[in-house]
Amino acid sequence: MAEMNHFLLTAGHDLDALHLPMKLDVAHGKESYTILRGEVQTPKAGDMLIADAEGIISNIIYGPDQRTQITPQTRNVVFTVYAPSGIDKPAIEKHLHELRENVLIISPDASVELLRVFSPG
Repeated sequence: MAEMNHFLLTAGHDLDALHLPMKLDVAHGKESYTILRGEVQTPKAGDMLIADAEGIISNIIYGPDQRTQITPQTRNVVFTVYAPSGIDKPAIEKHLHELRENVLIISPDASVELLRVFSPG
């Protein structure tokens, strides 16, 4: 069977730039946020998004925002993974563990405080 990781969309954010809590939501088509390249974008109605108390930080179609992007000054990071229906929890956990291993290659002293899969509802 082919690897399923290529169906998982992953976004990274500077945790210290976030205004918690974060929430998973569905776009109404009237929200907007500034995407990485600096353009204001309105997610399509019905598309999945993640927001903090200040607004959208990531959207499936248009990707992560500019406000919480990871920079050379970033010291604390949160990674989010969008998994479509049909991808099972073990596949998502495997992806998260592989992501952690990749981070450790770049930053060997990094530590993980939470590695968890949240389901809708």
